[in-house]
Amino acid sequence: MSGLLLATCVLLALALVPDARASSSAEPEEGVVEEGPFYLELKPLSVPIRRKNGDIRYYMFMTVSLEFDEKEKKDGTRKLIPRVRDAFLKDLSGRTVLYKDKTRGVDYDRLKKRLLTQANQVLGKKAPSDILVVKVFKGN
Repeated sequence: MSGLLLATCVLLALALVPDARASSSAEPEEGVVEEGPFYLELKPLSVPIRRKNGDIRYYMFMTVSLEFDEKEKKDGTRKLIPRVRDAFLKDLSGRTVLYKDKTRGVDYDRLKKRLLTQANQVLGKKAPSDILVVKVFKGN
């Protein structure tokens, strides 16, 4: 009987002690400053890869993530994502993303500069500090 009483007391004590995991939620506590960088990943973009005559040879799909140095910039960008995607797709549809010799694949440095230019035009002061290409794959 005393074993049952002891077990009940232990369970009751554990139930009353706050769980340390519960206090560490995803939301920052008041007065705690979150440190960046902060990321906002876009849905995949479809990029046409064209032949010399302009016909579409195949599509390439890429996922990019916008990197922000301030959380407020990231949060302010959310409502403008359709405009950002529109600018990115217009740029990507009009010019190639491949190296000129095409055997070397995607020219990531030039691609990132182009997308960052578009983001700056759309977002102004809220523009990301960098754009990361996180996934690229060839479609049909």
